[in-house]
Amino acid sequence: MIGRFGRLSIGLALSTYAVFPPTLGAQRATADSTRLTLEDGIALALKNTLTVQLAAADVRQSAGALLEARGRFLPALGAGAGGFAEQGTTLLSSTATVPTDTRFVGAAWQLSSAVNLFNGFQDVATLRSAQLSRSAAQFALDRARQQAVFDVTQSFAQLTLDERLVEVAEANLALSRAREGQLEEQVRVGTRAPPDLFRQRAQTRADEGLVIESRNRARNDRVALLVRLRVDPARAVAIVPPAPDTLVLAESLLNATALAARALGDRADLGAARSRVEAADEAVRGARGGAMPRVVLGLDYVASARIFDWERVNGASTIVGGQRPIATQLGDQGVAVLSLGLAWPLFDRNRTRFDIERASVVADRERALAEDLRLRVIGEVERAVGDYRAAVQFRRTTVAGLAAAQEAFEAVQGRFDVGLASFIDLQSAQASLTQARAVAAQAEVNLSLQRDVLRLVTGSLATAR
Repeated sequence: MIGRFGRLSIGLALSTYAVFPPTLGAQRATADSTRLTLEDGIALALKNTLTVQLAAADVRQSAGALLEARGRFLPALGAGAGGFAEQGTTLLSSTATVPTDTRFVGAAWQLSSAVNLFNGFQDVATLRSAQLSRSAAQFALDRARQQAVFDVTQSFAQLTLDERLVEVAEANLALSRAREGQLEEQVRVGTRAPPDLFRQRAQTRADEGLVIESRNRARNDRVALLVRLRVDPARAVAIVPPAPDTLVLAESLLNATALAARALGDRADLGAARSRVEAADEAVRGARGGAMPRVVLGLDYVASARIFDWERVNGASTIVGGQRPIATQLGDQGVAVLSLGLAWPLFDRNRTRFDIERASVVADRERALAEDLRLRVIGEVERAVGDYRAAVQFRRTTVAGLAAAQEAFEAVQGRFDVGLASFIDLQSAQASLTQARAVAAQAEVNLSLQRDVLRLVTGSLATAR
């Protein structure tokens, strides 16, 4: 995971780089109806990022599983009703040799309830496992949000770097064009040889090509950001990159051991891993409960009624008197049964042993993953602290290097103007100055980004700004 952190593309003259021209950004800002700041981007990422949506769905699913686990402690309740009709010559017993032909109709309803009094603590283990699984899902959602915030922050940092680099590229092109005009005038009056003008023209065209290429790459950066935020790339949006935060952290805040201890306590993904381990252990306890007896308390109540349609012997009806309606019979006649059942699986064809083994394997796997993550978190903190210190030193070095490159360029340019330096010397000094400006811009943006890396690896990156 640490390999994803703090990577910005940069290059100027010696390598490729991505830029977003301020002039184009200013034109968009006046023409576009929508402005996209870092805060806006974070809000969109928290809403639209796929990993966040999937993590939120897991939270919802775990909440449903928790509700089902709690329901196991409640008595089950079922109800049913039905009607029937029976007809035949054997429905009634008789000592007579003449068969009785009978048909009667009826109705019945039943209410049943049962509750587990004991089932080897399986329900308790299931409830505890569901609670821990939901906790793990919430931790995972929190971490997904933090990662989404960092990804957007990194993308905006790249756009900030793009603006700085385009300024460098345009300044470099402006120098080349100005020198080209100067050389054209000097060649016209005969104070300069034409080869210097030809070299400068070639260099100016190369600088123009570099700006064209960088603008195209800037558009790609912009499209990539909008796609990440699930915004229509063709939509008119003015992206407003934030200014880098170059405040240097005190050395006392960069104790790797203290930061690692903080990360082990605050990292949401570690919290999720620990919850999954505990949930898996509860699943093992639940599986072991399958070998223990089960006690169920049940209650059934059945009410039924019937009336005769006919009863004939040798074709003559034998029904005399009135019959009570079925509805009144259902209210008066019923049978209640209270039962206490005990079941003990003496041999279940090794099903319980298999369930225990399967749950144990899952628990061992989750425990190994949690330990691996713990070690990786410590490593991420160590690398992030080292990267931040390097970023601070790198920025200090680039500031000094830029000042030296500026002085060197001005000295060589002065010598070139009086004919004491060659065009190659001046071109080399300009290339060094341009590269120093680009590297200084990268160092400033990277320093700001490395602070967010520290927040991410220690689990303290806020998910809202």
